[in-house]
Amino acid sequence: MDFDNVKIIDQFSKIRKLTRLALPSDDTYLYRLGVALYGFASINSFMTEIICHIDNSQDRTSILDEVSGSILNKFKETFDKIKNDCKYPEIHDIMLKTIDVFGILKDQRNDIIHPYPITNDKKEQILHRRKDKSGKYFEVDNSFLDQFIIKLDDVSNGLYEIRKVVRPNL
Repeated sequence: MDFDNVKIIDQFSKIRKLTRLALPSDDTYLYRLGVALYGFASINSFMTEIICHIDNSQDRTSILDEVSGSILNKFKETFDKIKNDCKYPEIHDIMLKTIDVFGILKDQRNDIIHPYPITNDKKEQILHRRKDKSGKYFEVDNSFLDQFIIKLDDVSNGLYEIRKVVRPNL
């Protein structure tokens, strides 16, 4: 084991000592959870930035105080406005795709936030999504988190493309 890996393991160990909670033994699982949650918050902020670049009458602080569904609705309203005003036609398709993928992420974020921890059949600590009105019942595993992170990147790339058009000097 090289010196950098020892430092990383030592950091994880220090964090684990902060709590008596039964945490997953897989540090990369916890890291993925952190990336998913932090990344989602970052996308909310970036989406709000884009809304305000397109419509400077919007107040970024008040939008950021809203829940993700409201931010998505505000982004949709912004899209509808530029489409009706025939502004920025080169980003219309990108905005629609961003709206669709962010909508999926918003729902999947709930799957990350609203499950409960279990010990699964492999004797691992993992988050479990309860059965709900949608019939969801699954473990929030590494594969789920990886797909979520990939979708975050897709939305981020779309937002960068949009910003390049509406604020080319940034």
